[in-house]
Amino acid sequence: MALLRFIRRLIAGFACLYLLTLAFVFGFAALQPLWEPIDPKADLIVVLGGGISGDGTLHRSTSVRVDRGVQLFLDGAADKILFTGGSAFTGTPSNGAQMALRALAQGVPQSAILTEEYSQSTLQNALFSRADWANANHIILVTEGFHLPRSWASFKVMGAGKIALVHARKFRGDNIAGGMRMVIRESLAYWFNATRFIVWKASSLTPMSQTDRDALLY
Repeated sequence: MALLRFIRRLIAGFACLYLLTLAFVFGFAALQPLWEPIDPKADLIVVLGGGISGDGTLHRSTSVRVDRGVQLFLDGAADKILFTGGSAFTGTPSNGAQMALRALAQGVPQSAILTEEYSQSTLQNALFSRADWANANHIILVTEGFHLPRSWASFKVMGAGKIALVHARKFRGDNIAGGMRMVIRESLAYWFNATRFIVWKASSLTPMSQTDRDALLY
């Protein structure tokens, strides 16, 4: 009976923790535009990739991020813009490359564009693009509102300095149900990502290749 009570309390504790995370993600996305910097100035704009099809077509989740990042660049928020994201399938166009093409079409010069084309997760976005942002004192992260806190945390644990957060849109989906599904998924991703990061850090103590170690963040 004591073990059963312990299990019930443990489940209740995890449920409360998840509900708090859910409330935080929803509240942050809903209220973030109220305190978002009106005129952020930085060394680099970093746009995180979202969905992409096998033929290289960017999903709306990605195109809105690109458009917001381009708007910031054209407004003079930074002199460089980085697009980070891998492919949907092996051998197909990458998020990074396709986002760069969309930016070029909107007037961003090639000389101002950086790309990272291998990451498959938010943690990998931060890790694989680190060489491009490591020397920046201040970066602007651009993604959807519900995704911003986890993106901030991912870049922070990889060593980023000052980060400004700018949302491309608050939620994802054409209706409330679709938006809430992504919030629920994102709330689970917080704890999943935290576990992966802990395993990745611990892997530095065991012999393995860097490729295998980085794959833990997928």
